[in-house]
Amino acid sequence: MDRWTCFRLRVRLLAVIDWLLGTHLVERVTDHWRQEIHSMQSDITSLQTRLEELDASRGAMLRQLCVNYLQLRQVRSPEDWLHFDPRDPDEESAIEVLTRALVAPHAARWRVNPVAEKDDLYTYDLVPDWEALYQDAVQHAGVFSAGLLKWLAEHSKRNEA
Repeated sequence: MDRWTCFRLRVRLLAVIDWLLGTHLVERVTDHWRQEIHSMQSDITSLQTRLEELDASRGAMLRQLCVNYLQLRQVRSPEDWLHFDPRDPDEESAIEVLTRALVAPHAARWRVNPVAEKDDLYTYDLVPDWEALYQDAVQHAGVFSAGLLKWLAEHSKRNEA
């Protein structure tokens, strides 16, 4: 006999004895257990909501870091700041992070360019959806700095024209 079956059998025996004595102890105990279960379910719901909020904040922070990275690339090399070559290990890592943070949630896409010398080598151009990035930044204004919001707004306006 497993532990759960043994427990249920004991509770039923206790219920019969309780009924015979008229103490209603089992009812009080089960009501208490129901209240505890309800309280635990409320706590679980609260924790799930908090976890979803934290996950959304984590995503916004990752997007903010990626936008900061793009801004830095633009300052360093304004002519090809959205061009990535996976032969450079740093750029390969950047491609992976940008894909997870911007491309997967549809805030950007990759344009794939074959390298002329080799058939199996490609370079990538990032094509951000500036309006989507700007709207996301406005929605998470506590994460994005004012300067970064301004920079995104400028790029968003350029693409509209």
